[in-house]
Amino acid sequence: MKRLLRMILSRTFLILMLLLLQIILLFVLINYISQIGVWGTVFYAISVLIIIYLITRNENPAYKMSWIIPILVFPLFGGLFYLIYRNRNFSKKVIQRELEIEKQREIYVKDTKIPKPFQDTVYLHQQGYPTYQHTKSDFLGSGELMFEKLLEDLKNAKKYIFMEFFIISKGYMWDAILNVLKQKAKAGIDVKIIYDDFGSSTLPYRYTKHLRKMGIDALNFNPMRIHLNFAMNYRDHRKIVVIDGNIGYTGGINIGDEYINKTKPFGHWLDAGIRLEGRAVWTLVISFLETYQFVSHQEIDYLDYKGDLELESDGYVAPFSDTPLDRELTTKNIFLSLIYSAKKSIYITTPYLIIDHELTTAFTFAAKSGIDIKIIIPYVPDKKIVFMVTESYVPELIAAGAKVYRYEPGFIHSKMMIIDGQKAVIGTANFDFRSLYLHFENTVYLDNTSSIKDMNTFIDETIAKSICITETGKRNLVYKLFQIIFRGFSSIM
Repeated sequence: MKRLLRMILSRTFLILMLLLLQIILLFVLINYISQIGVWGTVFYAISVLIIIYLITRNENPAYKMSWIIPILVFPLFGGLFYLIYRNRNFSKKVIQRELEIEKQREIYVKDTKIPKPFQDTVYLHQQGYPTYQHTKSDFLGSGELMFEKLLEDLKNAKKYIFMEFFIISKGYMWDAILNVLKQKAKAGIDVKIIYDDFGSSTLPYRYTKHLRKMGIDALNFNPMRIHLNFAMNYRDHRKIVVIDGNIGYTGGINIGDEYINKTKPFGHWLDAGIRLEGRAVWTLVISFLETYQFVSHQEIDYLDYKGDLELESDGYVAPFSDTPLDRELTTKNIFLSLIYSAKKSIYITTPYLIIDHELTTAFTFAAKSGIDIKIIIPYVPDKKIVFMVTESYVPELIAAGAKVYRYEPGFIHSKMMIIDGQKAVIGTANFDFRSLYLHFENTVYLDNTSSIKDMNTFIDETIAKSICITETGKRNLVYKLFQIIFRGFSSIM
């Protein structure tokens, strides 16, 4: 009851209600005008032209259908709604600024060689994400473990601390971190924080001002607006911490008490992250500063923040980021490449499994080719409608020969994939449309690092606590009907 009350009184709920009111008023207005003269015919013609335009666009078919279906259902309203709102994403000026910032990345990594020129590393290198040696990687198999290590490293910071999170919510975890950040800022250490305005909507309004009074340079990403604008879908889903340019963290763990099981709204919360130390942290520094420059409009010399630590080689490490503004589906392309490269096994943990046709085809092809595919999803969902869509993909994967497990103690939020026990990716991206098409994400690509052994152990231990799904046909007809409807709009979930 308290959670429901907090949701109703939240800033997010108020904005969503106002947006819904805008849509209703627009619907009523168009319906009224359509009864005057030839305006109804004009609105129908607009919808037809928009559908033809969408069919011919070079865009993901699922996205096209998410627009075509409502336009067909509401032919008077749909086409005009598309014209008014669909194109109000980031302006050309904003997109151009992001592309110019990305070009700067080439300056800072141009002299980096490719130590292992395989397909994935060459592709990432062309996007400005080098593959590094001389980096230590430590897999952190719980939010509690990552929190413990992070606090220790924050306390030892000497020069600067960068933090970028989708969610920062008040509680035990944030209080402990903020206490350290305040002390460091007071000691003259450069502390910068970026948080997503939607993901961190439980924070007080203009919380950045509160942090700045403490000496913390704080920015909120893509502030929510009352005016309906689909740019609101583009969220900063990254989780990056960089300390002195030598230590970096990323993974599925945000800053909130549920991530360290101080609160348990969905049973036991199982998450994972990775700690990097050494040369590969440079990419995390660049990724953070790119976001900082994009939000703040400040010019920055990245070299001022480059670390100097070089360790013994432990395999190959390639951190990379993804943005929806450059139309390069970096994360999805790496996922597909890894799936098709598998010779023996593909192990995945993900809280959401909402995949497009290309990924579905890749998984089913791999399973039918004899690849051992194991996918772990939650037993207790955090979003019931989204989980209904996740469930809808399970039967075809099982039919192809994949094994899908549900983590029985509660909710699994870790986002990782291991290929043949030798290559892996771990980071912030889910196997869903939002992560692969709409959100700003970051991931770490690993090849033959010692941390992959720990990731394999994590998979084995998690499967031991999970239930293998063997029967998928027991849902009633109404439930299946809703699954079909929601899956039709899965590209916006």
